Amino acid sequence: MNAPNRQITGLPPRPNAPARAVTPDLSNLRRQNRIAETTDPHRELSPESAPQPPAQPEKRPSNKPTTVYIAPDVLRQARLAFKATQSAESDRNWSHFVEKALADATQRRAAQHNDGEAFGGEDTPLPPGRPLADD
Repeated sequence: MNAPNRQITGLPPRPNAPARAVTPDLSNLRRQNRIAETTDPHRELSPESAPQPPAQPEKRPSNKPTTVYIAPDVLRQARLAFKATQSAESDRNWSHFVEKALADATQRRAAQHNDGEAFGGEDTPLPPGRPLADD
């Protein structure tokens, strides 16, 4: 079979566009990042007026993801409670709700079993998995 002579073309040029692509002028972008120059270039900067590096946001320790197994009825009630009270309790998200619940349970157990003191000892990993049978 003979294929007709076809010419491959691209999209037509945009109206009012230059014939070829031109690198945009980035001088305005760079100028915004420069320090304002003083009127006297020979004046020395005092330590207070010297440019300071941008402040780094305070790094919080990252939270550790964890997996737990929860009875369906307990999970359902917890989710309903979270949805109903999220704004009243200032919960940022579900993880914040769960973290606060764990902190409350930990404080309650410390008060009940350890004279209100934090539990000591070595923090070793918990055994993996769930119980083989539900009692």
